[in-house]
Amino acid sequence: MKKGFTLAETLITLGIIGVVAAITLPGLMNTYKAHKLRSQFLKSYSTIQQVFRQMEADDVSLDPTTFSGGKMYDTFKRYLTGITECGKGNNASNKKFRPCYDYTDSSVGYKTYNGKNKVPINKFDDGQLVLPDGSLIAFENPNLPSTSTFYVWVFVDLNGFDNPPNRFGYDLFTFEFLDGELRTMGDKGTTYNDLTTYCDENSSKDLNGIACAHNAKINSDYFKKIVKEFK
Repeated sequence: MKKGFTLAETLITLGIIGVVAAITLPGLMNTYKAHKLRSQFLKSYSTIQQVFRQMEADDVSLDPTTFSGGKMYDTFKRYLTGITECGKGNNASNKKFRPCYDYTDSSVGYKTYNGKNKVPINKFDDGQLVLPDGSLIAFENPNLPSTSTFYVWVFVDLNGFDNPPNRFGYDLFTFEFLDGELRTMGDKGTTYNDLTTYCDENSSKDLNGIACAHNAKINSDYFKKIVKEFK
């Protein structure tokens, strides 16, 4: 007599495999997404740092006052190749420049960390560009003569504006050029370093999430938490 599995045994085995897959696959997918986001974050951070270092090597002034009124974009883009130049001001919002962020379109926009508010559109009008890997870089470096305040912020959308969730602390992060070095927003000395206010799911601030870059840098499990909580 030939020995083999009965139909019932086969179905039971397949059922067990299905249950195990249903339990393990979501966890594996979350781990993959978290790893990919962290890799994209570190790559973007490194890319921006390298540009600033090249500028320094070329004796380009790194004083934020030098770049008041959105001038950082014009200098920064010269150190990159294969990019899509989005422009500044109204040019950056022109739909023909997609995949850039059209911040004049009220039906879309970046959201805060908890998704409850939209990030003010005036944070993205000092120049945008898209790297060959699809990540979007935007600048905020206005000058405020009334208070003599000058600063350079760099926003990075890790997977580009055409790919959701377009949310602070998930795929949108902020860096600040301060005292000759690029720092993650939320670090000591940066403009927004109160993590309980600007990287907290319960905060109602319209810039909630702007400080999450520092958490993403120092906590290797940051993205695992994000992917699990914000599906």
